Amino acid sequence: MSLKAKVVTGTKWVAFANIFKQILQVLSLVIFARLLSPDDFGLFALMMIFVSFLVMFTDMGTASALVHIKNPSNKLLSSVLFFNLFIGTLFCLLLIIFSGYISIFFNSPKLEPLLQLISINFVIMSLGVVQKVRYEKELDFKYLTLIESFSIFIGISVGIIFALLGFGVYSLVLQVLITSILSVGLLWKVSKWRPLLYFSIEDIKIIWKYTANLSAFNFINYFARNADNFLIGKFLNSSALGVYSLAYNIMLYPLQNISRVLLRILFPAFSKIQDDNKKFKEAYLKTIFFISLVSFPIMFGLIATADIFVSVLFGDKWANLAPILMILAPVGVIQSIGTTNGSIFMAKGNTNLLLRVGIWSTIITIIFFIGGIFYGVEGVAISYLLSNIVLFYPVFKISWGQIELSVSEGIKKIFPILLISSFMGLVVWIFGQWLNQFHINSIIQLMIMVISGNIIYISLIYLKYGNIKKMFKE
Repeated sequence: MSLKAKVVTGTKWVAFANIFKQILQVLSLVIFARLLSPDDFGLFALMMIFVSFLVMFTDMGTASALVHIKNPSNKLLSSVLFFNLFIGTLFCLLLIIFSGYISIFFNSPKLEPLLQLISINFVIMSLGVVQKVRYEKELDFKYLTLIESFSIFIGISVGIIFALLGFGVYSLVLQVLITSILSVGLLWKVSKWRPLLYFSIEDIKIIWKYTANLSAFNFINYFARNADNFLIGKFLNSSALGVYSLAYNIMLYPLQNISRVLLRILFPAFSKIQDDNKKFKEAYLKTIFFISLVSFPIMFGLIATADIFVSVLFGDKWANLAPILMILAPVGVIQSIGTTNGSIFMAKGNTNLLLRVGIWSTIITIIFFIGGIFYGVEGVAISYLLSNIVLFYPVFKISWGQIELSVSEGIKKIFPILLISSFMGLVVWIFGQWLNQFHINSIIQLMIMVISGNIIYISLIYLKYGNIKKMFKE
């Protein structure tokens, strides 16, 4: 099967699973928000600050390295698996040991048992890294998507049951653990590959040059991604962090379900054409066009419907969510495209350059966050938006320059979609203000606004680009 055919087939499978997972995740987010309190969400977000820190190093960048390396040997795969298992076990023990100190630092006694319970996940996930990479490397996403979809469904179902039984924030932790156990267990069940009883530090050294810079970048990038949660959790309170983290998660949905999922297929594909800038550039422009086509209208739609969206889906206890969501939505617009930058650095093998960009980007982002914390949760959200605007040009110039793509050329490709999406959002917002005077049912009003926004957007896209169906096929 040709590379193009593999990408198309992989995209179909991932798209199918992604739609299913997105529906599940949206429904579960609404249900959990109804059943749990902002304080519960804040505790979970506090826990994830440290979990996400250790997750970065669970595979030490070995997964990306194995995708990048052509035809890794069975011995190398085995060495990586046992290396990951060692790291996962080490981090499990570290989190258990330091959980008490972390809970004291945040003045949150409830945090200690949560950290101890979630620590098991590091051992579980370390066992699935190599098995998962083997399928991704060959662009064989059929089994991966089916396994992930099933595991997420069962995990969410178990979490909701425990939330209904009154387990509070523990229901969110159990959801994570059940999903991990099922996904890793099923991967081993369907995979024919089994590791050799072999480990060589020399094999790890082979990929260390690639993984060292990538791991260092992930370490630096962690602070940019989590400094906001850390500052809110330390200097404000868990309820404020709960509201912010929920708004952040809603903003992340287009990134998680469009940009990152698509790049999961395209990173291996980009790696195969890493030496042909012309093909790389053409493929990349199509990628960001597709991402913007889907993610931009979602973000501007959220801005236009934020108040009624929060009221209908989450209820009055989340009233403070709407203004945060309106501030973070433009961040989603920028990051839906910005998320693709990492795949260029990694496919090109320029992880050293990626590290340097990550260092100064993180420094600038944290400076903005420190300034924003003095103005509460909204101040942090605004500082996040401003840092993304400031970093946009230099980061994209460096990233796109590797494939001989100028910033102006890249923006030109997606600018019409940005204009159409913003126009749609403005019209929907004005329409919503007009509907308010009739005092109609909130659910019906939200549905009317969403439907009208879709009609406006699709119509304008059709006028600009013609046959949309053909465009998606391409």
